[in-house]
Amino acid sequence: MEDKKVDELVAKLEKYKIELSKSPEKSKQFLIDAGILTQKGKLSKNYKHLCIPQEQG
Repeated sequence: MEDKKVDELVAKLEKYKIELSKSPEKSKQFLIDAGILTQKGKLSKNYKHLCIPQEQG
């Protein structure tokens, strides 16, 4: 892939990341669409074994 195309792709991904991070609903829907979360918001079967730090209280 050409450097110019890589830079364009990275810029698009950064823009999308910023858009998603503004809305918890959009972020959750992205993770559901990607198959990482279930509709109920739990990790899907393929991701349950990962160690993901939860918010510390």
